[in-house]
Order: sequence, then C-alpha cells, then structure tokens
Amino acid sequence: MKKQNVNNSSPELNNCKKEIKNLKKTIALYQEKERRALADYQNLLRQSQQQRAHLIKLANADLLLSILEPLEHLRTASQQLQDQGLEIITNQLWKSLQAIGLEEVEVLNKKFDVNTMEVLDKNAKGEKVIEVLRKAYRLNGEIIQHARVILD
Repeated sequence: MKKQNVNNSSPELNNCKKEIKNLKKTIALYQEKERRALADYQNLLRQSQQQRAHLIKLANADLLLSILEPLEHLRTASQQLQDQGLEIITNQLWKSLQAIGLEEVEVLNKKFDVNTMEVLDKNAKGEKVIEVLRKAYRLNGEIIQHARVILD
C-alpha cells in the first residue's frame, strides 16, 4: 500500500519540486535586482555628494573672483603709499584666501601656457612672458582666473 501512495503522489511531488525550483529562481532574480538597486542608490549618493562639493567649489570661486580685483588694488595702493597698516591688512587678507585654497600662479619670464594665460600683446616670436597685466589664480588646483600677459 505504501508503494501505491508514493507512486500516486509522485506527480504531485514532481510538481512541488518544479515549483520549488521556480521559486528559488524567482528569489535569486529578486535578490539580484535588490543588489543592483542598492548599488544604483549608492552610486546616486556618491554622485550627488560630488555634485554638491563641486557646486560649493564653484560658489567659492565666484566669491573669490569678486575679491581678487579689490585685492590687487589694495596691493598696488600698499606699494605706492608705503603704508604699513595697509600692507598688514593686505597680507592678512591674502593669508586668509590662501587658507581656503587660493594660490597665485607665477607666469613672469615663463613660456606661454594657454591653460593659465591670455595674450594681450606680443612681439616677434612671442613665446616668453615679459609683462603681467593681471595675475593668474588657482583655487584648489583649478585655474579660476587666467593671467593677462605680454609676450616678447
């Protein structure tokens, strides 16, 4: 009798095994989708953090660009007036700007570099900078203001 029950339930058992196999495949499929969704979410978080940092950097660059011209005027006035108080204030301002990543790019007597300079005038071959009309500045490694130069 027992053999008959086993034989009779054999198609049911096979159906159950097939259903279990299909359910395992479905579970694996959903687990893979979950892993991909989690990876996409992590990529989205990383990308949004990078975009936020870039926007903050750009905002700082715009602010610094608006400060650079008055800074140059202060430096010129300090040199012409020979006023120690004005020189101290100019130096303090410059040190504060350096602390947030601003640096001056030296271009005088250097070979022309299109990445850091704009040519306003040139003589003969025009490869070497002989005069700087406006300084170049870099913020955290990125040029925010090109130097305006005259080449020999």
